Amino acid sequence: MKIKTYSVKSLIHLYKMELSSRYPGHEIMQMIYFLFEEYMGWSKTSVHLSLNQEIPEKAMPSFTQALAELTTGKPLQYVIGWTLFNGSRLTVNSSVLIPRPETEELCIIIKSDCDRKPLPTLSILDIGTGTGCISIDLKKYFLNARVTGIDSSPEAINTAILNARDNYCKIDFLVSDILNDNTWGNFGLYDLIVSNPPYVLETEKQKMNANVIDFEPANALFVPDGNPLLYYRSIAAFAKRHLIPGGLLYFEINEQFGLETGNLVQNYGYDKVEVIKDIRGKDRFIRAILRTP
Repeated sequence: MKIKTYSVKSLIHLYKMELSSRYPGHEIMQMIYFLFEEYMGWSKTSVHLSLNQEIPEKAMPSFTQALAELTTGKPLQYVIGWTLFNGSRLTVNSSVLIPRPETEELCIIIKSDCDRKPLPTLSILDIGTGTGCISIDLKKYFLNARVTGIDSSPEAINTAILNARDNYCKIDFLVSDILNDNTWGNFGLYDLIVSNPPYVLETEKQKMNANVIDFEPANALFVPDGNPLLYYRSIAAFAKRHLIPGGLLYFEINEQFGLETGNLVQNYGYDKVEVIKDIRGKDRFIRAILRTP
């Protein structure tokens, strides 16, 4: 059976017609440009110079399948199966969150801090690693660092292992739930501990896009309304036992709880606790140093 083909112009029209109820026009066009790059190796300019050209029959099933998935609200990154994080290509699937630009910012902050005060050796623990994006980004920058990433999801750890392999990074990934303090004795000492833990309140779901709620793993996103600092409390206590004196602790945080999270960290025995704003001016990160005895 012959596959129905479209010209570039008619395919763009079809995508706009099918997706207009979910996305604004400029977002649809960005998806289209991305898919043409993915399936045909075309740049944005090539798309516009080829509007009357017919899509090759062998490429049509990919475009058709992508459109069918996008109409359900499935994020583009899950449709194509990968995303970029500070220039590294990472596999993404339904077991892991799609890395956000804020987390890229966190890595940039960490790299800048460590460049200003370089350590002779560097051991890093990434708690709630997901795709492995933080672990991989820091390992690629600090080539001699010993990096470990943990996550409570075995599926997420499998994805992180795949991403580390694809990016030629030697990282130890382990399945471990930081909320279970019975496992804490399995870990040694680190110079730096970083975490982007679940921090979205359950009541914030109603303000979120359906493509996030319906497709990204809830256990990596949400915390109970009555215990919004659940993970920060546990990680701050863990890090107090597993950071070297003067070691560094970094968090990505819920913008609503910058002051509260900073106070919590300080109360656990950390100095120079700083709440750092993201590029949009929202409280987004914590930097702290473990107090020396």
